[in-house]
Amino acid sequence: MAGNYGGNSIPTTPIGGEELFAGRTTEFRNYECKTIVSTAATSNFTLNGSVFSINAVGATLDLAVPARTLTSTPVGVYFLCYECSGCDVDGYTGTTAPSAVYSGHSAMNKPTIIGGGGLNN
Repeated sequence: MAGNYGGNSIPTTPIGGEELFAGRTTEFRNYECKTIVSTAATSNFTLNGSVFSINAVGATLDLAVPARTLTSTPVGVYFLCYECSGCDVDGYTGTTAPSAVYSGHSAMNKPTIIGGGGLNN
């Protein structure tokens, strides 16, 4: 399985910025947004502490934005999103233990991780 891990890969659900921010840890925790649309001449949103501005009504920005990463209330934007059941932050640690067992491969085809103590990013 690849891609969005269980979600509808076409982000068709429009969600207002204030609504998305308010529900980022509850109702929209597992939502992924792919397009941001400006509804004001000066609009912005903050993602993991970085401010993004869109300064034209109707302008769009294509950017992967997990709802849970919004860090302040967006101003003058709405997001096009979809629910993604396997995209939550608790689903993946990014670390593979050195003792991980890889099935379905002969010894010759087992992946070898060099360095990083098993951290696969």
